[in-house]
Amino acid sequence: MGYIPLVKIRPKNSACSKTRSGFTLVELLVVIAIVAVLVALSFVGIGKFIENGRKVQALAQFKDLEIGMKMFETDYNRPPIPTSKRNVGVDTVYGDPGGLYSNGFLMAVLIGEEKEFPYEGETFSVKEVNPRGETFLELQFSPDKKNGVGKDGILYDPWGRELMIAVNTPPFEREFSDGTKDSRLHTWGLAEYTDRKPRNETFVFWSYGKDGKKGKNGQSPGSIVPYAGSDDVISW
Repeated sequence: MGYIPLVKIRPKNSACSKTRSGFTLVELLVVIAIVAVLVALSFVGIGKFIENGRKVQALAQFKDLEIGMKMFETDYNRPPIPTSKRNVGVDTVYGDPGGLYSNGFLMAVLIGEEKEFPYEGETFSVKEVNPRGETFLELQFSPDKKNGVGKDGILYDPWGRELMIAVNTPPFEREFSDGTKDSRLHTWGLAEYTDRKPRNETFVFWSYGKDGKKGKNGQSPGSIVPYAGSDDVISW
């Protein structure tokens, strides 16, 4: 007979036969914590991406407005403002928070609507400013009043606030520091920052961004604060 070797068989309950399966509680908690951090970071990234997209939309609005305003000035050889404003030579701001004039008047002028806008003590006639009723701008309709024209005819920025527009009047025979009859565009502080301000532009557009406040630290519109680092969007 041949020799049959003996094989040593370990008991089933031997420590060497045990295999691990699944996660321990500590490992599971670590995984959950990592996933939570990644989700939080993704939300921050998405938020920044959305805000950057809105700024791009605002700049696109500015570009369209610039084209429409320049076309109007080329055809009529004057800015799209009422005769009463041109006669006194006062620079005018449309759409400023709590201000006198909405930008709806300018929008109606640029698209050639026949409307009248009663303001305090005066009435602006679109027909008087654009007598031929020509269309210089096509505007996007926005029922939610964001990044387009609402049912009220006002142009809103991507954050849902009235887009601000300042129009310079032609220079007259004298110059005054208050914006009357001079070549510099005055916005009464609304578009002036310590590091950026309009000069001799014919018109400018701007928005106070997501927080709706001027500058980085959310100051009042009349405050002269730094533009750098803010969420504001300007055209100059």
